[in-house]
Amino acid sequence: MRPKPLVTLLTDFGTRDPFVGIMKGVILGICPDASLVDLCHEIPPQDVRGAGFVLQTAVPVFPAGTIHVAVVDPGVGGPRRPILAEIDGRVFVAPDNGLLSHLLASAERRRVRHLVAQEYWRHPVSASFHGRDIFAPVAGHLAAGVEPARLGPEIGDATCLEIPRPAVETAGRIRGTVMWVDRFGNCITNIARRE
Repeated sequence: MRPKPLVTLLTDFGTRDPFVGIMKGVILGICPDASLVDLCHEIPPQDVRGAGFVLQTAVPVFPAGTIHVAVVDPGVGGPRRPILAEIDGRVFVAPDNGLLSHLLASAERRRVRHLVAQEYWRHPVSASFHGRDIFAPVAGHLAAGVEPARLGPEIGDATCLEIPRPAVETAGRIRGTVMWVDRFGNCITNIARRE
């Protein structure tokens, strides 16, 4: 028996408008037994770097096989590609705009596909709501058991943004970057705690 599919959603859509609910409806319309987890919908608008950081911090607590849908997409309607990435036993559906940079940079195993099989999309495809028309339906079909290989060819040139790394200065001080400020005002840096 196949385990119940688990799908997470991360967006910059907020919760005031119905956009997240619409994406959930599309996924559940394709795979009614999917379990949906709202990872975060309060990413600052178009903050691809912040979204990537938040996503990579959350992914380790989810079981292998989880499908993660991440839609922070300032280039929607433009030339950027929709992609599916299999990274260390997890699946990600996202725009190819650098959102998966953190995960790809630390991956032991990865395979990235350009989503071109339009029979797995919702039609007509809107110029401004690919979350509903491409990413949610692809996630629904994956949750229903469609193999990633049916969704598009492998690519080797996924967009990766530069990831700020901490540096040790000559006086022994560590210089880092604030990567995220949570709602409590905590500044989360790229400096890992040493054991």
